Order: sequence, then C-alpha cells, then structure tokens
Amino acid sequence: MSFKRVAILLLKYGLLGIALLATAGISAITTMRVVLTSQEVTVPTLVEKRIPEAGALAARQGLLLRVEGRRNDPLVPADRIVGQEPAGGTTLKTQRTIRVWVSLGPRRLTVPPVEGESLRTGRLSLEQAQVPVGRVVEVSDGAAEGTILQQHPAPGETESMSADGASLLVSVGPRNRNYVMPDLIGKRAGEVLDALRLAGLKVAEVRYRTYPGVGQGMVLKQFPAAGHKVSPQTSIALEISKVEP
Repeated sequence: MSFKRVAILLLKYGLLGIALLATAGISAITTMRVVLTSQEVTVPTLVEKRIPEAGALAARQGLLLRVEGRRNDPLVPADRIVGQEPAGGTTLKTQRTIRVWVSLGPRRLTVPPVEGESLRTGRLSLEQAQVPVGRVVEVSDGAAEGTILQQHPAPGETESMSADGASLLVSVGPRNRNYVMPDLIGKRAGEVLDALRLAGLKVAEVRYRTYPGVGQGMVLKQFPAAGHKVSPQTSIALEISKVEP
C-alpha cells in the first residue's frame, strides 16, 4: 500500500474518531443535565402540620426532615410546625434536609396585680413577670399622682396578651378636676371642710365671727359663690360662725 493511501486512511479514521468523541461528550453532558434536573423537587409546605404528616410529605419528595427547635406562637397550636427552611414552594435536590420549628402554642403568662401601686412599682412587678408594659393612659383622679387605677389584662394566668403588652390607667392626681361650687351657707363647717378636702379642693382661708341667731360652726359666707367653677388650684375662703364665751 502506498504512503499516500495510508495517509488518506489515517486522516479519514482520525476525523471519524474525533467526531465520535465529540458525540460522546455531548451525550454525556446531556445525560448529566437530565440527571441533575431530575434531582430537583418542590419543597412541600409543612407549616401547621404535625411532624408525622410532615415527615411523610417530605419523604414523598425524597427529602429529609429535621426538627431544629420549639418556640411559642400565639397563632399556631402546640405540636404543629410553626416555621420551615427552605420555604414551601421552593426547589431542593433530593436527599437534602428541610429544617422545621415546632410550636409550643401561646405563651402563658401570670399577670401580677398592680392596681393601687405606683407606676414605678407596677412596672417593676410586670417586668419581673415578663409581662411587657404597653400603653399608659393618664387621667385626672382623686388618687395620688402616679397611682395605677386599672390594668389590662386582669391579674392571673393569661394566653391573650396584646402585642403591645399590658395597658395601665394611671392617675395624674386631682389637679385637673373641675367642680361647680355648691351652696355651703348654712351648712355645718366640719362637714363642709371634710367634703372639700376629699374632693381635693383647697381651703386657703377660714375666718370666724359671731352672727346673731346662728349657733357655733355654721358657714356664713363662701368664696367663690355657689355656681362658680372651681378646681384644686382654686383658693376657697369660708366665714364660719362662732359663739362668744
């Protein structure tokens, strides 16, 4: 066989070998892509499901399940899944793990009684019980300034806690209270003075004088007069009868 013929045969079969190798390479890449694609599955949504049911759903997709921990949740009942990673609807390769967290249910708190306490003491009691303090509403009241008048929720064990925490109604004292001055003339001075003090009104001046026909300790005059508006800032003056010895 001539050298020329041998060269032609080598060239022919060499090119054929290269073509076969290229075809084999393309086939391998295509097969690998199919295999890789076939390993991706959709992650099932497991939130609010119990662990046995969640495990079965994960296994159907060729996935594993691992419980990472437990936590309180006000909406998801106890022993149901409250969170997962990755989220339902995403894709994941088979034999990979879905991490889940299980609900302990709503957190039960014991709310201490704080009505009648100062705001500072009440806050401390609530914080020690791990009850956050939310709204503090101030109102005028005869109670001393800073006294807690009402609380919500009420003392005791509770599951229903507002996201903002406990609410407190607190007195700012009687200084912003307005009254209509009553007619005090002819009334017993002792009873009048007690009533004014209980209302938080200030009697700034008391004068005594004799008045014909009137016994001891009766109100003769008043300032302001009946019908006027008064508040704890108003100075009230009374004239009270006395009997000469």
